[in-house]
Amino acid sequence: MTIYGMVLPGAAIIARSSLLAGNLSAKAKGRLKILDWLRSRENNISLTSRHFGTNRETIRIWKKRLAKEGPRGLEDRSRKPGKVRQPITSPDIVAEVARLRRKYPAWSKYKIKPLLLSHLETSVSTIGRILRRKGLIEERVSRKRSRAAKRPKARFPRGMRISEPGDMVQMDVKHIMLPGGKRHYQFTAIDVLTKQRVLGLYRSESSRSGRDFLYLCLREFDFEIKAIQTDNGSAFLKEFDAACKELGLPHCFIYPRSPKQNSYVEISHGADEREFYRQGNVRIDFEMMRARLREWQKTWNEVRPHQALNYLTPKAYYEKWQRGRLPTRDVITLQT
Repeated sequence: MTIYGMVLPGAAIIARSSLLAGNLSAKAKGRLKILDWLRSRENNISLTSRHFGTNRETIRIWKKRLAKEGPRGLEDRSRKPGKVRQPITSPDIVAEVARLRRKYPAWSKYKIKPLLLSHLETSVSTIGRILRRKGLIEERVSRKRSRAAKRPKARFPRGMRISEPGDMVQMDVKHIMLPGGKRHYQFTAIDVLTKQRVLGLYRSESSRSGRDFLYLCLREFDFEIKAIQTDNGSAFLKEFDAACKELGLPHCFIYPRSPKQNSYVEISHGADEREFYRQGNVRIDFEMMRARLREWQKTWNEVRPHQALNYLTPKAYYEKWQRGRLPTRDVITLQT
């Protein structure tokens, strides 16, 4: 190893004593090795940078540190910022905010702001920071309010038992790709017990389309719908959800990115793809496509045997249920 006596008087002694004593860290020794290689290549920084995969500016910094401080200058340095920004809010504002909060401990920063005098005007966020610095925020209450504000969506109860038609109807939207990149949207509703379905075709995936489809389901299902389950898509928010509330229909959401919780409607979409769309039933004309889809709905409900129903059609299965001829084991338990 080359000793840098020519670079810095006495550097050879410092380097030798440090290395022999083992006082340099592994990183500093590695940097010293790189600088030694640099010197042996006539101080070609570009060549050294490519050889070791190290930034050229970094090598220059190491070289300057070695010349100025010796091998100790190659040790890691603290990354702590030299200056920490101090609050510049007026002490009068801080004192007044603290006084008002102590006087009205249940009032938030939004209520405190209008109470400040005009010459003490400041932002709501600054008031919040003052309250936090002064320890005038009760964390337990703050977290509780935050959780309440999120208003978590309703989920179906764990282990819910489906024993009658209409106990749970799952809904989803299937995108139908058309030539030219256009789309139609197939809204699907399936009864979990009987597998009976209602299908609707729409030009948009809006919540208004979802609301219209909901009323279509209420008209076409042979039984009363008692609960609905959907994903978190936009088609089942706003107007759709508002319609559910107006009708007194429980609307349950699956967890995000959990399509298995909506498995019955997802599986039926797979059957649509294989047995309907791949069989040449895609049409650019909207009304013609809607008519084809209506025919497929009738085929699904009245003609197609379903393995899950012991090869009965949904209509035959429902009629058998009406006559009380289904065994008691025909009960479905939903899992979360």
